[in-house]
Amino acid sequence: MKTATHPTYTEASGRSTITGHRGRLRRPDTSGHPRRPHDPPAPRSRRDRAARHGDRLLDKGGAARLPSALERQLVTAAQRGDARARTELVEAFLPLIASVARLYRCTPSVDRLELLQEGVVGLLRAVERYDPARGTPFWAYAKWWVRQAMQQLVSELTRPVVLSDRALRQLARLREARAAALAESGREPSREELAARIGLVLEQVDDLLAIDTVPFSTEEPITSEDGAFTTIGEQLVDPVSEAEYERVLEESEQREVIALLDQLADRERSVLQARYGFDGEPRSLSQIAGRLGVSGERVRQLERRALDKLAVAAGAVMASA
Repeated sequence: MKTATHPTYTEASGRSTITGHRGRLRRPDTSGHPRRPHDPPAPRSRRDRAARHGDRLLDKGGAARLPSALERQLVTAAQRGDARARTELVEAFLPLIASVARLYRCTPSVDRLELLQEGVVGLLRAVERYDPARGTPFWAYAKWWVRQAMQQLVSELTRPVVLSDRALRQLARLREARAAALAESGREPSREELAARIGLVLEQVDDLLAIDTVPFSTEEPITSEDGAFTTIGEQLVDPVSEAEYERVLEESEQREVIALLDQLADRERSVLQARYGFDGEPRSLSQIAGRLGVSGERVRQLERRALDKLAVAAGAVMASA
């Protein structure tokens, strides 16, 4: 009667083996170097072994899964801090990580190797949070973490604002609904139609549509109306900064004028302050004349003499500067 075969993981050696009644079966050497039966295995780097697993998946279109008992042993050992067990898990599940990365192969500005690296990060996060006692297959749990890590990378590299995983899923649903509506009716769907298709309110649809626009760099070269080459940033007008500049300039001029007014006589200063609204609304000559008890012509003479004095004083200040 044959003895049943059970997969085991040996922490001392850090190797996953399959032991049966005929002894221990080791993995075949794929390095291409001949060796005698008792020679040690040819060393290979972790990157080479990981690349072999990923390329084998993409070539065959499938994935080799670990036996459930061995999978639990590796995850439990990795959670205890066994570095070799973590390496075994990464190498075993790298083909499945590569299959998830294929979903983003058409995304611009995202390298395949970066996706694989983020997928490994997501896998290791899943190892830390996985509870084998629940009986859930490890990959069924880890796949969400792998996909989330890749989606975050895509969001960081392709969008000016990093989106949450929920926002990315809603954006994907919006795109699918938009494409389906175009295929059915041959026209661009309205906001209300998109909201009804994906079950969101109009405000959420508006936010998603704003997110889905392609950002432009302010340094992107363009041709202006007069035919000259410039950039988008040079053509943009910032009303806030322009208004702030005008406000600062006006305040500076007011301080200089007030300083010059101190050099005038009291009546001349009061005439200019009332005439040009330094103390409130500008007043007419007749209003100022009634307040001072003089004629309107006398107020005009005082105003002219005060302005001449201010011009002389301002010239002296500019000459000294």
